[in-house]
Amino acid sequence: MTEIVTRQLSTTAKRFVFVLPVVFAIGSVAGFAFKGHGAQLFAIGGLPGVWACFLFGDDPATWLLPTLVGGLPILWFLGRLLDRLRTDVWVWGIAWAVFSALAIYLLLQQHADLDAAIDMHGSLFAYVICGAQLGNYGATLASLAIGAGRSASR
Repeated sequence: MTEIVTRQLSTTAKRFVFVLPVVFAIGSVAGFAFKGHGAQLFAIGGLPGVWACFLFGDDPATWLLPTLVGGLPILWFLGRLLDRLRTDVWVWGIAWAVFSALAIYLLLQQHADLDAAIDMHGSLFAYVICGAQLGNYGATLASLAIGAGRSASR
């Protein structure tokens, strides 16, 4: 009985707890610069935080700060979950690329052609930003499902 019992420290890397909020913040700032018609693409892209805008007013010109304040804690929490599940960054990155491309395609399919889509929201870059943000959420949810399934099978 001379052995000392020590608690094993967690070796969970803290990657996603920083990556997801930073991706969300960059996407929100870029989306705010290229809002689209009536800030529709900004609202779709900033979905985790855009709910806070309705607490502070209906003017789309003031939506950036409430979106960041409302969305960053949610993305931080989801990043913490991904870190605890030991999700691989490469799996998330590939899923992000796939979901982003799919989101951009589906956003553009809402219009008759590319010119009509650009006329509606001002630029193709607005669609790319919104699609990248939606890809972030899709990749996060898919990675959470994969990680949860993997940890349940252990």
